[in-house]
Amino acid sequence: MTLQQLKYAVTVSECGTISAAAEKLFISQPSLTTAIRDLEQELGITIFSRTNRGVIVSREGEEFLGYARQILSQTQLLQERFGARSEGELRFSVSSQHFNFTVLAFARLVRAYPGPRYSLCFRETTTYEVLSDVSQMRSEIGVLALNDGTRPYLQRLFQKLNLSFTELARVPAQLYLSVDHPLASRSSVTLADMAPYPCISFEQGDHNGQFFFEGLSAAAAQSPKNICVRERATEYQLIQSLHGYSPDVGIASLYRDQFVSVPLEPRQYHTIGYLLRRDLTPSRLTQDYIQSLRCACADIG
Repeated sequence: MTLQQLKYAVTVSECGTISAAAEKLFISQPSLTTAIRDLEQELGITIFSRTNRGVIVSREGEEFLGYARQILSQTQLLQERFGARSEGELRFSVSSQHFNFTVLAFARLVRAYPGPRYSLCFRETTTYEVLSDVSQMRSEIGVLALNDGTRPYLQRLFQKLNLSFTELARVPAQLYLSVDHPLASRSSVTLADMAPYPCISFEQGDHNGQFFFEGLSAAAAQSPKNICVRERATEYQLIQSLHGYSPDVGIASLYRDQFVSVPLEPRQYHTIGYLLRRDLTPSRLTQDYIQSLRCACADIG
């Protein structure tokens, strides 16, 4: 088993097909297929099941790929610390709930590394997938927000998945409305005030429920009108078109000409923070991204 074989397997899992992975790795499909088959035979497991549409990672494969990503991450740390990394390809991945500030922090990080080559990934996804991505080493860092309702359950889950959560900011809960909403000029609102209007929230896939909700779970739980979406662009459009509202975090900080934030009463709080694997030392890019997050959080604090 070689580092090259580990890289091949991880790349196949990321691309979903042998052909796409071979193109990304600049090798032929037969060579990549042989390398993966040799690896599976050596380990005595099936990492990928082949289908007409590509490959599917097996249960054993998921576990193997988690260790493979960990080994490759540690190898990258060694290269960054002791090797001539300036001429290599930067690799880094982030998983986040649907926040504007995490994207701004990512852009700041990319601008700081204007090297000739890099392979970066920003995954804006569900709460559960943020946890899974960091736990399985698909991403080096995850960003999410806790509230009083989700905190106890998620903290137990962090422990189970060997993850650490570090607080970045604690911000008061606000509801985000379009600038022409009938209640946009209010100094504060209650959930009872918002009952006539639809609550726009993010769908959580197979894990829809109060513990994986983004924003304030109480807002959706108590609202008689709920609309779930997958994308922020859809969320923004529905807020404007339907006089809806969102319990999301940080919309108005970026789109002040289109949305306003109105404090929610009684007062509640979001705790925004980042997730890391407990058993891994953060890479230089991870540390720099954390610093970028701290700067971005200051804009919504």
